[in-house]
Amino acid sequence: MTLIMDIAKIDGGTALDRLSGIVHTYPSMWKGTVIDVGCRTRELETALKGRQVSYVGVDVDPTAGVVADLGDRLPFEDRSAEVVTAFDVLEHTDDIYRGFSELCRVAREDILITLPNCYEVRTRVRHLRGKPISGKYGLPTAPPGDRHRWFFSLDEARKFVRNSAREHGWRVTDERALIGPKFQRIGWAVCRWPNLLCANYLARLQPGR
Repeated sequence: MTLIMDIAKIDGGTALDRLSGIVHTYPSMWKGTVIDVGCRTRELETALKGRQVSYVGVDVDPTAGVVADLGDRLPFEDRSAEVVTAFDVLEHTDDIYRGFSELCRVAREDILITLPNCYEVRTRVRHLRGKPISGKYGLPTAPPGDRHRWFFSLDEARKFVRNSAREHGWRVTDERALIGPKFQRIGWAVCRWPNLLCANYLARLQPGR
């Protein structure tokens, strides 16, 4: 399957802009119960405004509608939601494999996952300059409240998602390079060299091998 550039117009570059772009990219997907794992400040709920869905926000933060850790067991029955999303959350878990299996267990029709590409050119340049990548990595002097536990390339992310999906009876039906406004004009290059130019990977999973 060829990785393609995200066709949604992500004009502002904010979290809400990106999630609104994802919602518009898959217009017929959003129905029934949508479980947003790692919901943070519930931008997806805002992006889904006006659609006939039952939104459930899940996060380790105590302000979430459902407080749970994807690295453990989600408090939902098997196949209890039409759609399950995990946007930039799997890399925060201690056991990314268990977290992935939980998404597959709870979802019934669709799973959407985004993962970062730590080999993207701007990250490489920061390494060369001896600069920290972000607050999610490094060795802070005080214990951090949260951090990324995994450091991987886009190629590794694709292999992980494809293989893990197959093991759990799902299949990847769509893959996209999520790009912000600065890279819109060179979308052709992002598609040709995604491991170098794509900062985030998006995958849609549906049942079936």
